[in-house]
Amino acid sequence: ETKAVVVDIGTGYFKCGFAGDSRPSYIFSSTVGKPIQETGSNQKETFIGKELQNSSVPLTLSPIRHGIVVDWNCVRDTLEYIFQTEMKIQPEDHAVLVSVPPLCSITDKERYAEMMFEGFHMPAVHIAYQSHLSMYSYGKTSALVVESGHGASYVVPIYEGYVIRSITGRVDYAGLDITRFLMKLLNDSGNVFTEQQLNIVQDLKEKCCYTSLDLTRDLSLPVENQQMDYELPDGHLITVGKERFLCAEALFKPALLGSQQPGLLQLTLTCLQKCDADINKKMVGNILLCGGSTMMEGFADRFQMELAKMCPSDNFITAASPQRQSSVWIGGSILASLRSFQELWVYRSEYEEHGPSCIFRKCF
Repeated sequence: ETKAVVVDIGTGYFKCGFAGDSRPSYIFSSTVGKPIQETGSNQKETFIGKELQNSSVPLTLSPIRHGIVVDWNCVRDTLEYIFQTEMKIQPEDHAVLVSVPPLCSITDKERYAEMMFEGFHMPAVHIAYQSHLSMYSYGKTSALVVESGHGASYVVPIYEGYVIRSITGRVDYAGLDITRFLMKLLNDSGNVFTEQQLNIVQDLKEKCCYTSLDLTRDLSLPVENQQMDYELPDGHLITVGKERFLCAEALFKPALLGSQQPGLLQLTLTCLQKCDADINKKMVGNILLCGGSTMMEGFADRFQMELAKMCPSDNFITAASPQRQSSVWIGGSILASLRSFQELWVYRSEYEEHGPSCIFRKCF
């Protein structure tokens, strides 16, 4: 019996591994290289993973933007590379659990089923909402999942296992936007970072930046107390000051990004206000932070503090797992390895008899 494969396809990263493992074994940037083709050229069409690092491909793109697939061929090529070159598996020997965003369209769910059954010839497939899987990673069946990854952020109420889609909140800013905002702040301070160096700025963000618990206090600190050195890939040091904590403010005040969408706190409160009284009570005590953008030091404390300040009479309880950067994948790994889950696979025979619509009976 072979282990099922769990695949979390995100705007920033593809995370893959085997069901039952505690963390994903394979994490790849979603960025792919698509060289400008010369007529009659035998040049490779797509560069992925390590191939991209070792090549000077002029054009790179992400096949997923703000959580939505914009290039299905690139997604298929990336998965083929991960399965065959990295995991070294025959897809036709493994069931696969795939994550999709909470407001994923019917068409996209069907495309995923088609890709797995017809493209990779997998024997069984299950498609699950990312927010569901994140919740399972916390061991809950009802919760308000506040998820901010690379390309989009969501606030998703789940009651007794059911996603309440009608009041799910979505905004199309997340980690990538914070990285770009940080780059702007750094450049305004006299640095010169370009779009091609976003990966360096992201690394700087992860190593040096934090969420302020008291913005007025942090801004009034002596300059030397705000500063931290960061070593660039070429060995040069740069000094980062108030940019370290100013960049995270955009998650609370998206106007800093030029966005008119509500901040994560406002999105959370709006969702809670729309919940029925009984459901609201359950949600308030089970707010789960998920996704890489909530990992910035101080974010969980600031989020809890601001919620309490805005609604002092409510007893908000916010949980923040240390592994929440991979909460979707971890939840998928737990789910796909449960004995009780095995009857929820959609098998190839069902797909061939009923078509893509059969996934909705078992998965959603």
